[in-house]
Formats: sequence, structure tokens, C-alpha cells
Amino acid sequence: MASSQTKARVLILGLGLLLATSLLTGCGVAGASLERYFQVGYIAEASDDLDDVVLPTAIVPKQFLIMADGEEREIFLTADTVAEVLSEVGISLGEFDRVVPDLDATATDKATISVVRVTKQEEVVYNRIYFQEVRRANNNLEHGVVRTIQQGKEGRKADYYEIILEDGQEVVRSIVKSEVVTPKVDRIVEYGTIGTLSRGGNTYRFTKVLYATATAYTAGPESTGKSPGHPLYGITYSGLRVQVGHIAVDPKVIPLLSNVYIEGLDTFSATYDGNYYATDIGSAIKGNKIDIYFENVEEARKFGVRQVKVYVLGK
Repeated sequence: MASSQTKARVLILGLGLLLATSLLTGCGVAGASLERYFQVGYIAEASDDLDDVVLPTAIVPKQFLIMADGEEREIFLTADTVAEVLSEVGISLGEFDRVVPDLDATATDKATISVVRVTKQEEVVYNRIYFQEVRRANNNLEHGVVRTIQQGKEGRKADYYEIILEDGQEVVRSIVKSEVVTPKVDRIVEYGTIGTLSRGGNTYRFTKVLYATATAYTAGPESTGKSPGHPLYGITYSGLRVQVGHIAVDPKVIPLLSNVYIEGLDTFSATYDGNYYATDIGSAIKGNKIDIYFENVEEARKFGVRQVKVYVLGK
């Protein structure tokens, strides 16, 4: 009686497992002797060792939300990693695509997997190169006269960009290189610097006007350290012998050998108004300073230090 009941229980168990196997896909069966128990109509013998029978364990699929290519899909799979999930649903990845979480991350239940399509593009943008106006002084033109020597022309350059798009939207734009396609041509303009000065019935053309501090000097040792017997006594820096009407200047301000017209700014210095010739320099004559030559020490001392207006005359 006991043997019949055992056989019946095994038969029922075998049929139940057979039914379970047909319903569950992907279930694994461990145990080498289990297959024969699933044969329809098989009746276990008393000699069968039922301890060798390992029943299959049901694998429950996990739920995933996949967001890719503008769509959302809810699926159920038994995949272990994110890469396996994408593989099973047939989603392929491009070279630069990003996946969140990472491909080798564990695929957990109810996880959201996002695929970001990343593409790179190149773009060339052409831009204008604006020309500049270059102004040049022309000491042969009257003051106020302006003339164009060269017309300006805009140039053109090409800027090469690398553009990164994520799901079709631009996220990064970076310039790779720039090339000048057509160089610009600057406009060149000359303007006159020559003004006119009328004094004592004479008209002078000048290129520069400045205010200066005027002092006085002589050819003697009190000013130059040279006595009349010295071979360079009375010889200016320009090589000319000094005489009344000569002045020492800073060549950076007033060019050497320039003709100037000096106007005194007080009653006394105004008596020395007139034409002078820049022939000499001096160690103390720097910037807007001039040194006027006098024949004798008394007159030089009387002149002292004065403020004057200097017109640098044109040639």
C-alpha cells in the first residue's frame, strides 16, 4: 500500500514539474537524473533515489524602463548587466554614445536606462576681417589737409568648429582653427601738419608747436668747460661754429638742424622773438627745454630762465 502511494506521489510530482517547466521560460534544471522523472507516465520505482532530484528554481524577470531615440519602453528581462539589457532589446550604440548607468553596471529591478546619442560635426563659419585706418603725418601738407593714399578693403577668414550634439541638440561648440581666406587691406590716410605763422610781415610754415623752458649759455668755460684755446671751443654738436641765433635742443623733441621761431611769453623774453637754428645739444637739455646762445655771460645771466613758445618750421 505504501509503495503504491509513493509511486502515485512521484507521478503527481512529475506531472506538476512538467507543467511548471512548460510555463517557465529560461528556468534551469540541476541534477543529472531529473529529466527522466518528467517523462509522461513514468512511475518511480522503490529503488529510485529521490534525493537526487533537484527541482527547478523560478527566475523572476526584472522590470526596466529604457529611454532611447526619443522613446520610452518598459520591458521585463532577466539580464544581469545594462549591456545585456540593451543587447536583448536590440539597441546598438555608436562610437560616442553615452549610457546611464554604465554598460558594465548591474541591471537592477525597476532601473531606468538612458541612451544618449552623441554625434560630432564640423562646421565652417566665414567672418569678415575689418580693415583699420592708418593715419600718417605729412610734413609737406598744409595743416587741415587730409588725403587718402590707399583705400581700405575688408578681408575674410574661415573659422573651423567642432560641434557635439546629444540627441540632436548642440551642447558644445569649440573652434579648432582659423584661416585667413582673403587678407584685409588697411586704409592709409595722410594729414598735413604744416601751419602758418605771420610775424613782422613774414609768413612761416610750421610743423610743430610746443611750450618750452628756455635757458641761456655761452661758448666759455662757465657753460661748456672749454676755453678759447681749446680746439673745440665754440664748436656745436652739429659741427657748426656757434653764433647768435643758435640754440641747443633735445633732438628727440626738436630735430637737430631745424629752424624754429621762438616767442617769449613775458615782456623781457619777447625782445628775443625771432628765428633760431637748432645746432647744439646739452646734457641738461632734455624734453621741452632749449638753451639759447649768448655772446657774453652778463647777457646770458640776465636772460635767466624763461617760458617760451617754439614753432618748429617746415623746410
